[in-house]
Amino acid sequence: MKVLKTLNILYVEDEEKIIEKYSYFLKELCHTLYIARDGEEAYKLYKEHKVHLIVMDFLIPKMNGISLAKMIRAEDEHTALIALTAHSDREILLDIVSLNFSAYLIKPVGRVDLMNTLLKVAKKIESGRNIPLAYDCVWDNKSKTLFCSDESVVLTKRELKLFELLVSKAGVPCNEDEIFFYVWGDDIDRTITNSSIRTLVKNLRKKIPKDLIKNQYGVGYKIAF
Repeated sequence: MKVLKTLNILYVEDEEKIIEKYSYFLKELCHTLYIARDGEEAYKLYKEHKVHLIVMDFLIPKMNGISLAKMIRAEDEHTALIALTAHSDREILLDIVSLNFSAYLIKPVGRVDLMNTLLKVAKKIESGRNIPLAYDCVWDNKSKTLFCSDESVVLTKRELKLFELLVSKAGVPCNEDEIFFYVWGDDIDRTITNSSIRTLVKNLRKKIPKDLIKNQYGVGYKIAF
């Protein structure tokens, strides 16, 4: 169940009774649950938030599930999709395959079947997006979120840029020039000094295991894997 706790799920369903039945259940399983009652709202939420998994009914207003999936796949091949459909005819199955759905379930769907499917898909997502680090920390490469002991760590814009850079180097030290360019590249006119980097690292270390970021004297900073 722990694997689901790091995921943001978008649930697309227009029937209020079904939403009431499953929304509390899904909220307990995942990190954040977003609910959409039609295809247009679903697409808007998908664009606004970092969603890892979308569970969608196909028969929804304004834009049906197939059209929604086609819009998502036109720009994104990675977000996991699970279809909920009342039918299993050949045409629907072909659409599900061509749009790279991770799974489909025939309605009505039992909670056990839904939970087992979510776990199976979540494990596939985790294997492709999570980067394990030292000290029980994990970097979510898609949502750009750091988890330490299963808790998400709130980072400032500069802290996030620094951490993203260090993870991308995969344990190879980053020198000060690299850090200056990557972290302060959007504010190049500011006067940035060595103490600016030291202060940034010091503040970041207060939020994470201290030795997760190592200082290799005379070379630079690196992440412990």
